[in-house]
Amino acid sequence: YSSHIITAFIIEAEAAEAAAKRRCHKSSVRDRMMMISSHFRRRFAIDTFRRSCTVCQTDRGRLDRSYSNQRPCLIDAIQRNNLSLRSRSSIHDKTHTTSLRYASSNTNGNTSTKDTEKPIKKPKKITTLSMAAKKRRGEKITMVTAYDFPSAVHVDRAGVDVLLVGDSCAMVELGFETTQPITLDQMIHHCQAVKRGAPNRPLLVGDMPFGSYEYKDVDIALKNAYRMVKEGGMDAVKFEGGSEARANTVKHVVEGGVAVLGHVGLTPQAISVLGGFRAQGRTAANARSLLDDALRLQDAGAFAVVLECVPANVATAITEALEVPTIGIGAGGGTSGQVLVFHDLLGMLSHPHHEEFVPRFCKQYARVGMEITNGLAQFKEEVESGAFPGNDYSPYKMSKREEEMFNELLENG
Repeated sequence: YSSHIITAFIIEAEAAEAAAKRRCHKSSVRDRMMMISSHFRRRFAIDTFRRSCTVCQTDRGRLDRSYSNQRPCLIDAIQRNNLSLRSRSSIHDKTHTTSLRYASSNTNGNTSTKDTEKPIKKPKKITTLSMAAKKRRGEKITMVTAYDFPSAVHVDRAGVDVLLVGDSCAMVELGFETTQPITLDQMIHHCQAVKRGAPNRPLLVGDMPFGSYEYKDVDIALKNAYRMVKEGGMDAVKFEGGSEARANTVKHVVEGGVAVLGHVGLTPQAISVLGGFRAQGRTAANARSLLDDALRLQDAGAFAVVLECVPANVATAITEALEVPTIGIGAGGGTSGQVLVFHDLLGMLSHPHHEEFVPRFCKQYARVGMEITNGLAQFKEEVESGAFPGNDYSPYKMSKREEEMFNELLENG
């Protein structure tokens, strides 16, 4: 069907060109000059269109023979579909982009030009408002935690909605046993790398590290949140906990102009208080407390709440009670969206703790860590055996003349 439409477009342009030539003999000098100018624009359009499209010659011949019968419906199809150049040139799985200006004649013999070029659209930016809209429409939100430029590039290309620069970077990237040691400056450093890797589509959220927002003086939290946005390039920040004091901090930061993502359930920064990485909300009282925390965060202005390591029914109840979206990790499928760590879901296992204790809630969609280890081992083996680099990977050569001169220099000392 596409090749038929393209052929019809070319035939129509050629017919208009022939008609213009016939009128040219009966026109004044001024009109002739205008028609000649229009002719060259039209000729350029036809030639450009031919070069940018691959039209089946069999279809072209068949349409030429039956053009007098099919011309009206084919041209109507062009006008009805308002075909842009890209849609006309997507033939045989080839994509071409060419600027096309074409002219059409009216009954008075005058010509008019119309620019059909359309700019390439950038991917639409995910915002806090679009996340809320997704929840209203019942669409799931996707979030991935990543910490550096190459990871961010992959997350962006995959079309993930939210990219969290988590303080779990302390464990996954820096090798600490908990998330507590990482500093605000270190977090900003990783946020900057992620921003460069995913500058357009995903909503970027930076984790406020342990010790950067817990003070009674809420201005300290606001000042540090500003740094995450201004220096780190983040769209929002994340706070752990939902106590009254934490909700007050969230409210102050939101009123200061920084969007906040809440986090309840297992809060890794409070591991010393919790006694380890343990699931939360497994008793009725604790589950009710989590609901109260989530509601406080919503009332304080949080645009969404992460629910980590809580029973599925508890997470579902919290999701239904909140107007803002919830993002689950180890919280069942009843939340508004899901988040996993980049390294966990790809099976990179870059931390000894992960090798021994893979999170039960984490599905591994690839075994990248195994491939990395195998590739490194093969490199080591080929270097030691002399197989690498060999002639195939030694591309730089001297001319014979220069090689002879170089050998003479070596012989002469």
